[in-house]
Amino acid sequence: MLAAGTRIGGATALALLLMTAPAPSAFAAQAADPPAPLSDGDQLTARPGERLTFTAPPHLPGWIGDWVMSKVFVQHGTLRMHHPAITAVATVACDTPPGVYPVERAMPEPEGGPADGDGGAPWVTVKVVDIDGVERAACPGKVAALPPEEVEEQWPADDSWPQSPWDVRTFQPGAKVTPTSTLMGYDERLTSRGFTGRPVMRGTKAVLTATATIRCDAELGLYEVRWVGKDEVWARYRVAQIDDATRASCRDGTWHLATGRTPWLVGGAAAALAAAGAYALARRRRGPARPADSGPSQV
Repeated sequence: MLAAGTRIGGATALALLLMTAPAPSAFAAQAADPPAPLSDGDQLTARPGERLTFTAPPHLPGWIGDWVMSKVFVQHGTLRMHHPAITAVATVACDTPPGVYPVERAMPEPEGGPADGDGGAPWVTVKVVDIDGVERAACPGKVAALPPEEVEEQWPADDSWPQSPWDVRTFQPGAKVTPTSTLMGYDERLTSRGFTGRPVMRGTKAVLTATATIRCDAELGLYEVRWVGKDEVWARYRVAQIDDATRASCRDGTWHLATGRTPWLVGGAAAALAAAGAYALARRRRGPARPADSGPSQV
C-alpha cells in the first residue's frame, strides 16, 4: 500500500487503475446502441449483483416473450422488442459462487411456468467471478437500488399495432387507431376505458382490424385493451398529453368537451331553438290575434 500523501507519476497511476478496474462484462456492453447479438455458445462475464443484458438476433422475432433462465439469476429475464434489438435483462444473485453457469431459453407455458427444455446445449454461459467480503456484503443494497426492468416494448412505427401485449404506442385524444389481429377475433369486440365504444374486429381470415377512437376526455396515462368477456390484457397504449386548446377542439363522435354535451344533444337543442325562433318570427309578422266575430248583437 502507498503511504498517505505519497505522490505517484501518471504512468504509475494508469497502471494501478487498470489493475483495480473490474473485468469487462455484459453490463458495460449495455451502452452499445444497438447491443451486439449473442450467438450460441457465447460467454458473458459478470459479478454477483450485476444486471446482464442478453441480446437475441433481430431476425428471430419468434423469440419475443421467451424466458432467459439460469439458476444464478434472481429472476428469469423475458425477451422483449426494443427496436432495433431484442433484449432481456437478468441479475446475478449475490450468493453466487465463482464458476461458469449455463443460460437457457424457454417458451413460457400458459400456466406461467417455463416449457421443458429439449436437453440440448445452453444458449450461452455466464462466467461469475469471485468478489471479496466487502463487495459481497454491499451486494444486496446494490441489487435493491437497480431500476425496475423496462417492460414496455418499442416496435417499428410502421408495424401494425399491437405486436405484443406490451407493444405500447402513443395516441392523442380524438385519434382513430386500428387494432390488428392475425390470430383471433373475427366479429368479436374490444373494450378499453380509453375508447369511445367497443369496436368490432372484421376482415379476412388472415388479418382482422377494427377502428377505435380515443376519447376526448381520456387523460394522460397507460391504458389496457381486452377482448370483451376475457380478463387477459391483449394490448396496451398510452394517451399523450395535449394542451387545453387542442382538447377543446377535440371531436370523438360522442362527446364535445367545450359544451359538455354529446353531438346529438347539441344538434337537437339547436334544432329546437331554431324552430322556436321561426315560430316567434311568424307570429310577429301576422300581428296580434283578433277575437272571433260573434255576429249581430242580440237584444
